[in-house]
Amino acid sequence: MKINLLFLIGFLLYNVSTAQVSIGSSVSPTNLYVSKIKDTEFDYLKKTKTYFVVPNELDFEKTKNLITSIWTFNPIEFIAQDDYNENDYIVENNTIIRIHDKNYSMTKTTIGKGSRTIGNWFVNKFELISYPSVRIKKNGKKDPEIHQFADVFFTQSILSRYKNHPSYRAKKAEEIGEEPDYYNFDYGYIKNYFQVLNDKLNKKEMLNVRDGIVNTKKLKALKTQTLFVPDWILKTTNAFTGALGKIREPEELFEKYDFPYEMISYQALNDKILSGEKFYYLMHSQFNEYKLLSIIDSTTGEMIYLVENKGYNIDSGDIMDINKEIVD
Repeated sequence: MKINLLFLIGFLLYNVSTAQVSIGSSVSPTNLYVSKIKDTEFDYLKKTKTYFVVPNELDFEKTKNLITSIWTFNPIEFIAQDDYNENDYIVENNTIIRIHDKNYSMTKTTIGKGSRTIGNWFVNKFELISYPSVRIKKNGKKDPEIHQFADVFFTQSILSRYKNHPSYRAKKAEEIGEEPDYYNFDYGYIKNYFQVLNDKLNKKEMLNVRDGIVNTKKLKALKTQTLFVPDWILKTTNAFTGALGKIREPEELFEKYDFPYEMISYQALNDKILSGEKFYYLMHSQFNEYKLLSIIDSTTGEMIYLVENKGYNIDSGDIMDINKEIVD
């Protein structure tokens, strides 16, 4: 089992954000790309008890009821963030699900001019870690073996990314308009992501975005079913300044899509997921210079389509690729 997470960041592109579930041993600071987990490691995790630390941003009882209705993998208990003392839960065979929100930065030092920040990287995710063993050192402090099994990342909004960009200008930020910090840090999206996590853990299956997903059979349903699309993907971002670029019209982005679709706000989409209605929706997320596009089943959280391509904004070619999979 892998013991530690060692962060060696050679270069950082500004404000990485993703919206995927990764299941596997981390091979990068954000655990977007993962290495294989053995069956025996899944078996070990199954026998542990999971403690879910509910962040202050979420209602405790609502979150507890939501996750309890989904989670079947192992016993689970809920702790409010304010009541969580990490040292108390560093116990052999404990598993923890908690928010990891850390700011990484890269600075450049010039002789005679000092240092300046040239890049920021903010990661916001639920991480699932476990303690296979805990050694007590001579000074009485705990030295745990830490195994990171999975992460659930959230999509940082354009406004939030821009605020942390070295090129930030308040006047330019006004062009973006009001936005939440994260487009999909809400109960409906969280429900779908944890459905996937629970299902994959029970099946002893990894989930690596680099593998991609194309479920041709289920994609055929979109010949007649409406694909729901969060309207924030109509906004583009400048890869160099982080500022708002062109805001496209739906007809422009979907000019090469031959089937029914509907633009919907991120709030309305969240509520629609929670309603229990079955439909498919599109999700765009970003990882460094790679864009990820997925299509998700609202009732199960299953991704029936997942691709990774170079670039920062969704374009009509990406939508055309989906169209081809539906037609073929």
